Amino acid sequence: MPDWTYLPLREPALMALRSPERVRRSALRFVSGLARVPGGQTLIRGFDHTHDLPEAAVELGDTTHPSPIGVVLDDAVPATRDALRAMGFGFVSIDGRPPAGAHISEATTIEGLVAELDAGHRLLVANAATIELGPTTAQRVNEALAQRHHEAAGHDVDDVDWFRPWTWAAWVWAFWLGIAMICGGIGATLITVGPVLLPYDEEFLGAGVDELRSFNDRLVPFLQHDRITMAGCMAAIGFNDLGFAHAMRRGWPWARTGFLAAGAVGFPTFFLYLGYEFFDPLHFAVAVGFFPLYLGGVFGRRSPPTWRVPITVDERERRAALDSQLMMVVLAVGVLLSGFVIMVVGLRDVLIPSDRVFLGADQATFEAALDGRLLRFIAHDRAGFGGALASLGVGLLTTTLWGWRAGERSTWWMLLSAGVVGFGAALVVHLVVGYTDLPHLVPVYAGIVWLAVILRRSRAWFFAEV
Repeated sequence: MPDWTYLPLREPALMALRSPERVRRSALRFVSGLARVPGGQTLIRGFDHTHDLPEAAVELGDTTHPSPIGVVLDDAVPATRDALRAMGFGFVSIDGRPPAGAHISEATTIEGLVAELDAGHRLLVANAATIELGPTTAQRVNEALAQRHHEAAGHDVDDVDWFRPWTWAAWVWAFWLGIAMICGGIGATLITVGPVLLPYDEEFLGAGVDELRSFNDRLVPFLQHDRITMAGCMAAIGFNDLGFAHAMRRGWPWARTGFLAAGAVGFPTFFLYLGYEFFDPLHFAVAVGFFPLYLGGVFGRRSPPTWRVPITVDERERRAALDSQLMMVVLAVGVLLSGFVIMVVGLRDVLIPSDRVFLGADQATFEAALDGRLLRFIAHDRAGFGGALASLGVGLLTTTLWGWRAGERSTWWMLLSAGVVGFGAALVVHLVVGYTDLPHLVPVYAGIVWLAVILRRSRAWFFAEV
């Protein structure tokens, strides 16, 4: 149960269960059950990309605690201990007795916990803070301690020799992939509003733009709406990659994982067009040309940690940011699922009912056109767009789960930029070509409003001084 569900949903849970103790027990039962499932602890760590920070470890006698922050419970099962340790807590007592030398803290802020550690306490029982602030309490303290360590060690952002690629850190490769994706989106837009079809498209179809217009006067605008929507998605992925690159440059471990996951979904979908017996040279060139940049971002040299985390935060801003984070998780999952649905539609049905209304023709008409090549041509565009949208959804989801941190302005700007080009391209091209079916555009309108609320409510959090 990460903070973005614990705090936003705590009040509704209180209203439903009518007891703070019932809420606490329900939460502990949930994470305990999850920890018992194979891979459950990995999933718990994945909610916030919890990672061990050696700089926060404490050695007492023969025992090494991964963190000085722990909790003491008197009615828990061993799985609860496993779940909370996966969240970053250094010790979890389930018999009601704190470990030797632990101080029972009454602090309910990260600043207060750090102050008690500075005062000489080695281990802190932080039940009060954890109940008030949420399950990431230990991780936040660990990161504050790690920040002190890397500042004391004199870590600094890497210099870049732009003319010696073999010396580049991973973030530079990710940066160039982001630029390449944005340029790819621009290039796809220019082709679509210009010739529309490239020579190999015409060769596959056995027809040119004029022949398509004579077959159906709305067909070319329909193709343009599909391709420009995909171009906007490509550019949005590019901005997401730039966000990953910025976080990787500062040494955040989560950024490389998110970059890896987004690309692992996106790159294989470049080749969906092969299922239509249509070799697309441009798509192939893009995949081959961009893939080394992706590999460089995944396997390249890590940058030293230079990130900063605030010890003191405005709790009202944090609560608003966590509400926004939950909203953004919903939006990212929606984008991800939409991508998979469009892929499935592209691979099977191709045209949805609103498409057929816009085109003024039924599915059979297009299945018969040009010996079936026309429908396969449309399908390859659809499947490719669905794959790109799924990749964007994964990128947005991992950024939201792990990069939602105070002072990370680049994340806010990334979300704004990706939203403007992604939603903007989809909305504008639909309006321009006259494809204004309201049910078809509801997800776009809803996404724009939803994202605007998220950005407005979270702005103070992202622009906090650190």
